[in-house]
Amino acid sequence: MKAKDGIRIFLASGFGLGLSPVVPGSFGALVGLAFHFAGAWLFDDTLYERIWCLTGAAFFSALHYALNDWAQKWWNDPDPKHFVHDEIVGYLMVPVFMLPQTPMSEWWQFLVGFCLFRILDAIKLPGARWIDRNVHTANGVLFDDVVSAAYTALILSGVLWLMM
Repeated sequence: MKAKDGIRIFLASGFGLGLSPVVPGSFGALVGLAFHFAGAWLFDDTLYERIWCLTGAAFFSALHYALNDWAQKWWNDPDPKHFVHDEIVGYLMVPVFMLPQTPMSEWWQFLVGFCLFRILDAIKLPGARWIDRNVHTANGVLFDDVVSAAYTALILSGVLWLMM
């Protein structure tokens, strides 16, 4: 293996977390959780935290598009399980999609948002399921996770709103 491929594997797998033999998408999505947590720690303002997450989502989306063709060839799969930028972007979109009056500011909200996102990403609700089955491009791989993030944010916003 060339050094260039090693760097690509490291980046494509969410800094190696997506190379886990079990639930690589969930391990890879931990990068998004850590990025979100850092934004919450850095910023007291929910708006800045959401901009931080949106910036991270844009960065990992750019990596996704830059590495997609290579990852599909390397792992010989149109949606390689170790290529986890879609899960990272998906999780980062959860706080972006949250209703303004329902910020994710407590540790348990991060945990519930993460677990709910991973469950909804796995079961693929309508919209996400259609994209997953019909759009076999870099866009499809990424956008079914974004749709799952929207469902997650809607459910979590509703729960937090009811708790207020």
